[in-house]
Amino acid sequence: GPPPAPGRQPARRAWHHAAAASGVDEEAARELDDSAARAQRRGGYAAAATALERAARLSPDPTVRAGRLVRAATMAMYAGHPRWVGELSAQVATLTDEPALLAEASLRAGWALAVTTRFAGSLGFLLPVAEAAVDEDPVLTLDALATATTPAYNSGAPEHRQKILRIAERVPPQEDEIGRLWALAGCDPVRNRARALAMFARAWTDPLAEPGARPELDLPLARMVVLGGTAWVLDETAEAIRLLGAAMDHLRRSPTSGANATVAQALALALYESGSWTEARAALDEAYGLAAEGGLENVVVGAPVLRATLLALRGDTEEARAAVQRAVHGIDLPNCRSLQVRTHYALGAAALAEGDHAAAYDRFRAVYTRQPEPEPLHFHASDYYLADLVAAAVRTGRAEDARLVLDTTRRRLAQGETSARLTVIVHRADALLAEPDDAERHFTAALADPAGDRWPFERAQVRLDYAEWLRRRRRAVEARPLLAAALEVFERLGTRPWTDRTRAELRAAGVTPASPPAGSADSLAELTPQQLQIARLAAAGLTNREIGERIFLSPRTVGFHLYRIFPKLGITSRAQLRDALPEPGE
Repeated sequence: GPPPAPGRQPARRAWHHAAAASGVDEEAARELDDSAARAQRRGGYAAAATALERAARLSPDPTVRAGRLVRAATMAMYAGHPRWVGELSAQVATLTDEPALLAEASLRAGWALAVTTRFAGSLGFLLPVAEAAVDEDPVLTLDALATATTPAYNSGAPEHRQKILRIAERVPPQEDEIGRLWALAGCDPVRNRARALAMFARAWTDPLAEPGARPELDLPLARMVVLGGTAWVLDETAEAIRLLGAAMDHLRRSPTSGANATVAQALALALYESGSWTEARAALDEAYGLAAEGGLENVVVGAPVLRATLLALRGDTEEARAAVQRAVHGIDLPNCRSLQVRTHYALGAAALAEGDHAAAYDRFRAVYTRQPEPEPLHFHASDYYLADLVAAAVRTGRAEDARLVLDTTRRRLAQGETSARLTVIVHRADALLAEPDDAERHFTAALADPAGDRWPFERAQVRLDYAEWLRRRRRAVEARPLLAAALEVFERLGTRPWTDRTRAELRAAGVTPASPPAGSADSLAELTPQQLQIARLAAAGLTNREIGERIFLSPRTVGFHLYRIFPKLGITSRAQLRDALPEPGE
């Protein structure tokens, strides 16, 4: 067998020594401290936290004890155990009045609440630290603001974001600006877009990132995650997938890590928006499993809401509704506006799939307030549903109300810079509400920018709307290529309700749409040799574990490859593999 892992012996000795020690014993504590450092280097964060917590209990000096508890809380954070982090950081204030230790304990306590849904409580720990340190310790302030931006984003309440941006303005330029970048983008992605994109570009040539061939692989993990989140919020979706995907690859290599669940959920959102729905589902399953284990409530609710959205878009409406109800049960949604908006959309998409435009309109309209000047319920999430709101309004005679929302939104967005994605959404909304002579200008503008292809489902919806408009004007020949392009996307994504509507339009435009064969030759060409090998073994009935043993991969990695293989073959389950693959030698 393999030799025993280095460092295990001293660790065992340290524990024996600690077990024998009654009361306090600095020597035993120091041995445990060393074993924690070794565990940390292996990525064994939970083991490191346990050793440090025990070392703290044995430490005679209260300040040393407080320091070890703070480090234990940090390790427990990386291991993804918010309740444990909360308990450890709460003990620090009873032991010391050392400002640096108290500040760090508050940062950990803030994180522990940020990953639940207690966003205001989290900010109650983080913002005072950021404010108090602004003159003495600007690095700490930016660190606290970066941690605070995520709960402020999730909460959606404007006062938190305004406070973060006000404090950020007071921090002079630092060598490392990554915390400020996330604060600017995460708190106001439209108004701060130009500045954030410039900072984002500079972050690659950062003095803290080691030089190398593939920049995302050399970035420290935390930076990769923050840059990935920033890219996502700015609709640099492909960039977000690259960064968050690289971060997940890093995290999967370490045995325990709590950043996993939040990173996997962000990656799932970016994959969903980019039209990689099978991969998004894989990332969601992973996010949910990790979050349920660690008690990261924000992901435990958020992941099923996105899964429900995918079900609704594919026409599994009963299942989608049940999943949403289960997910949000007992959650205070008005204090979690980003989740609230995504819940409205999932239920609105289910109504649309059933052809109930009135119910869909009520859901989409709920992502804006009912004031004379409608405000977005969530400053970032709401605007992506503007065109869906307008489309449902036009079909149910609510065009005036929708126009009010569109006009106020356009005025608000004009105060900053919109992404290519948001620009298309506003053009689609404009086209649907426009006077007959004016609509075409907006439809062509919505399709003019080739960047729009990066969000295939949204682009296919524009093409379908434009084609319907053309056909109603007896321009069926011009409608056909638009419908064919939309149908290709809807079929690939498996969105039955949209596929059916597009096929009906094609028939009305004088075309009989053909069904694509599963497992056609060009889909096989997309598979790598390794993927083809995995597909054949799975088709032969082997489990992920058995396949992994044969080709030296972990069962989880095999599962990930299969999730990538299914959409390439145009299938959705293992059972369909055999039919989709030709016989070897064909």
